This record gives sequence, structure tokens and C-alpha cells, in this order.
Amino acid sequence: MAFGETIDGLIIVPPPSPSETNPPLGPMILARVAARYGLNVEVRDLNMEYIRQFMTDVGTSTGGILGDHGKDRALLAAAAGRFFASTGLCPGEAVHVPDTADPRAGMHFDFDTLRRATGRAAAAGSFWENWLAERLFETVPEPPAVVGISIMGPSQVFLALVVARLVKRHWPESVTVLGGSHVTLLAGEMAAEPRYLEFVDHVLPGHSEEGFATLVRRVRAGRPSAPRIAAPPPAAGRFDYHPLAAARQLALYDPSTLTMPLQFTRGCSYGRCTYCTYPVVEPVATRLDAGRAAAAMGALIREHGITRFSVKDSLLTVPMMLSLAEALEKAGVRARWSATTKVTRSLAVHARRLADAGLATLEFGVETVHRRGQELFDKVTAPGIVEEVAAACADSGIAVVLNLIFGLPGETLDEAEYQLAWFAAQRDRSPGLVDGSLNLLEIVRDSPLALRPPPGVELRGIAPWAYCYDWNAPAWRPELADRLRHVELQANALTRPSAVL
Repeated sequence: MAFGETIDGLIIVPPPSPSETNPPLGPMILARVAARYGLNVEVRDLNMEYIRQFMTDVGTSTGGILGDHGKDRALLAAAAGRFFASTGLCPGEAVHVPDTADPRAGMHFDFDTLRRATGRAAAAGSFWENWLAERLFETVPEPPAVVGISIMGPSQVFLALVVARLVKRHWPESVTVLGGSHVTLLAGEMAAEPRYLEFVDHVLPGHSEEGFATLVRRVRAGRPSAPRIAAPPPAAGRFDYHPLAAARQLALYDPSTLTMPLQFTRGCSYGRCTYCTYPVVEPVATRLDAGRAAAAMGALIREHGITRFSVKDSLLTVPMMLSLAEALEKAGVRARWSATTKVTRSLAVHARRLADAGLATLEFGVETVHRRGQELFDKVTAPGIVEEVAAACADSGIAVVLNLIFGLPGETLDEAEYQLAWFAAQRDRSPGLVDGSLNLLEIVRDSPLALRPPPGVELRGIAPWAYCYDWNAPAWRPELADRLRHVELQANALTRPSAVL
């Protein structure tokens, strides 16, 4: 956008969000669809502007992992820690805090506490009022018709509420809108409780690219804008694969690690994991159009020179990945890409073929190696199959991320220690090619585990903006939490693979 050009819509991405390599996909898709209607929608990536303050030198290594885990965890932890300290939220005022949670990250506070804290943060002369004036309000030549605020997780809620307050102060005629996956999860609560919507005019749950464009057009035309809380849009079999990435936004990222997120299917073809909220946020699974996917990747290579892509689909099956590999080869698109999938033996057969087509990282939702836990999650895979597939992928040059969950109901510390040792063995078997995401179980809002708690599980409550419940988790979990973080930081020190392009 040229300086001084009218902005029809502005989409703000507040910090903190856990990536310094992947620009936020949803806002860029909204901008793309809006552009098809002749609307100028700009994305302001305040998350990356905040993170950049903590980068001591360009080119911080994120190792050989692409995708959600291709990030500098130490950098992001430092940035998030400083952010939470700046909120003025006191952990002693928190409510319904899970055993190992930082209440400021999980937004475990009631409405009144948050209202007071965000009011202080938005006060004239405060740190956040000055910071947002410099990076947002003083840089926009005239008030946008619509200001969207993207909330993908509870850690972003605090600054989202501060931004909404300040938009109404600086641009009182602008229409404010909340969207994003966390807002989608809370849409029912928002409809019943007006305190969610102070300083907010509208809520667009679900994949709302068409709804956002319609709202901007209506506001520009001076017509009544929309219902305050829109109904989730019907699932579209065909949606836009090609994000509209502005040069100004991409310039915030280190070009040596910049990875473009893409999504080619919505929903989850498995859809049975009891800890998961995908059936709520994306209730219908759509089909992959591999030709359009390859075309989108090729277009982004031509437009921006980007050759690293993170496919964000909840579950890209082996047939889907083979179809994408074939389409990329047919189109002559050479790129490195990542995907998330379920462990299946056929991956061991096709790993070399997929690696030759540019697949660089596979993320596996292993969750637990213990049969009892697998049955609790409704996701059963023998650990031996995981080992076989992970080894085959690593031997083919595909980096592997193993997602593991600890601290399940009834789990013992010995069982957790066994699983941690199992992970270390996989990492040591393929040095530099196995990473892990090691988490303690959260029982999250609207998941099957929350709606139908297993015997012995007591849900003690949940704060209004929070994602997860306080529950009677195993008492040993806090002593394991720091060790898991330490092991993750060690696993993050993976070697950077040589370029293939």
C-alpha cells in the first residue's frame, strides 16, 4: 500500500503469538478475499513488531524444523515473559488457574480484573498507549472503516482488549470486530455475556473471510453493518489458498527463516481426539485441491521469493501429501514444506518420495506411548510403529516433530519419566532430525474431555477468556513442567539443513 492510500479495513495481530518465522495466515486470507471485492485491507503484525525488540542479531537459528515448531523458543519465551510482566496483571488475582499455568498467558482472570488492568494499560502516557500510538495510530493516515482484531489464543486477549479501547478513543467512527479461532471457541459465551464485548461492535466466528469483506463493504456504503455476533459461516468446499502478503509485513521477518503458512483443507478427517477442539472450530472436513495448492505455492515464490511453506492443515493424510507432491512436480514448483499428519506405516514406504518433492518436516500427534492414555484420547498407535515411521522419515532427510502429552488422569510420575526417556531415545537415534513438543495435558473448553470428563476427573472452573480448566491433575506435574521446558530448548538446537533450491 502506498503511503496515504485509504485503508478500508485494518486487521491487527496483537502479541504475544508463538512464532517469529510464520506470518499469521488468517488475516492474510481475509486481505486476499477483500481485495477481490476491490477493498484495501492491511494487516498490522504487532506481534512481530513486538518480538523484534528482543532479537539481538538477525538470523537467530531455529534449527532444521519448518512449521509451527520452527521457531526460536528461547527468544519467544523471553519476549512473552516481558510482555506478561508489562500487563500489570497480578497472579494473586487469578481465578481457576490450572496447576502449571502462567495465569497471564492463559487469561485466568475475571472480567473486572481484566477491565481494570486494560484500563490502566490504555491510560494516557502509559507504556502500551505510547507503544501503540507509535506503531499503529500515528502510522495510519486516516481512520479505517473497520478494524479487525485477530485472537488465536488467550495470550493475545489482553492487548486485543487494550487495542479495542484505544481504537474507540482515536478512531471513534471505526467499527471494531473480533475474530480468530479463540473467538470462535468463545462465540456462544460472547452471545450470552455482554462484558466480553465492551469496545467491540461485532464478532465474526469461524472462517469469516467473506463475512469480513461483506462487513467492510456495508460500512463503506453507510448501511447497517451486521448482527453483533454473526453466525458461523457454512463450511465452504472451495476457499482461497493464496494469502495476500504485503511487502511491509514480510519485511518484519528474517528472510533466512521466513516461512509462509498455507492451509489447503479445513477440519480434520480423523476428528476423534478427545482433547481437541477442531470439531468445534472447524466442524466440517474439506477436500484437497492439489493443483490449486501447487499453484498458490508457485505464485508466492514468484511474488516474494519465498521457498519455505508451513501447511497448517490439522491432518494432511499420506494420500493428500502424495497428491500434493505430484502436483508440485507437475507444476515445476521447487520448495520446502511441512505438514502435520497421523502416524501410519505407509509413511515409511513413501518417505523418500515425499522428501524428493520437498517435504522437510512432519509433525506427528503421538500424544502418549501408554495404551491407557491412547484409549483415553481415542488415538491408538503402537510405539513401535511410531519408531519405525519416525526413523524412516529421518533417514530420508525429513525432520520429525513428536507431539507428546504428559500428566494424564491417573498417570504416574514413573510413566511420565518413561515417556520422556522414550522421546530422548528417538531424538538420539536421529540427531538433528527429531524435535518434540512436550506438554502437560490441558482440559480445554468444549473438548470431549471437558464435555464428558472421565471418571475421577473434577473440573473446578474456567475463567471467562481462558482456554483451559482448572482440574484435579496429578500432584507431581509441577515438578516435571520445568524439565519438559528444558528438554524442549535442548531439542530446539537442531542443525540447519542445507538449502535444496
